[in-house]
Amino acid sequence: MRCAIYYDNVTGRNDGNPLYVWNALKRMQEKGLLEVDHLAPMKNAEMFGQYDANFWVDWGEDGLGSMIPYPMIDCPKPNIYWASDTHLGYQYRLEMARKFDHAFVAQKRAVEDFAKDGVKAEWLMHAFEPQAYPRMEFASKKYDVCFVGHINSQNRIDALDRLFKEFPNFFYGQRLFEDAAEKFCQSKIVFNISMLDDLNMRTFEAMGTGSFLLTNWIPTIEEVFEDGKHLVLYRSHDEMVDKAKYYLAHDTEREKIAAAGYEEVMAKHTIQHRVDRMLEVVNQKLLVGV
Repeated sequence: MRCAIYYDNVTGRNDGNPLYVWNALKRMQEKGLLEVDHLAPMKNAEMFGQYDANFWVDWGEDGLGSMIPYPMIDCPKPNIYWASDTHLGYQYRLEMARKFDHAFVAQKRAVEDFAKDGVKAEWLMHAFEPQAYPRMEFASKKYDVCFVGHINSQNRIDALDRLFKEFPNFFYGQRLFEDAAEKFCQSKIVFNISMLDDLNMRTFEAMGTGSFLLTNWIPTIEEVFEDGKHLVLYRSHDEMVDKAKYYLAHDTEREKIAAAGYEEVMAKHTIQHRVDRMLEVVNQKLLVGV
């Protein structure tokens, strides 16, 4: 199979699903399983030629608001679209999905929302790339709690303000890839709080480093992970603090949950698992009769 993945990073981003999917496809190419090209369209994707499958992976094209770096263009067929931020920019992704043979969405609520707007989509949740977020088993625990990410919503501001006051041995900062993984592994508790109802990438990345994850309850999370077995959930700031204090004082329980979470994401939630599903759709639905 000869396939292409389309994305650019003119907004300055070079992380997330597009990069990870591209790397997963490259690994498959190295094994002789397919051929893949990365293409960066600015005006016309048709100029790149013919491919058996064309992947358009959401990388935040609408990150500049009205200043989208290039107009919404058509992707050659047969094609697959994976939208990752429908909870933040719904209309743009809905219109993009209309152009594709098969649409995936990372937020489950979008399956129903798209259907109401006449577009069929399949839930393909976020995942993590083990090469980007490796497990560092021998890292010493320097911090009680850490949060790696952006403070870009009021719920994060409020939760982190409470945590900073309760747990002074706290790491906060912006990190990517191995630098982020190192901070996760150096922390007894990795804290996460989702924007809206997004089962975000940090959930999988933290667990993928073998770290203990404390995260907020959202409607879909218990469809994927078991509270108290793979991770620990909280529903209020008081519960967040109480559970953090409990697991800081109970090392064996904490590390048992961290180990179970790691095994679960490695077995079911790597980027390769998501790519395999996309390729399954290509082979079963898009290339039939070709």
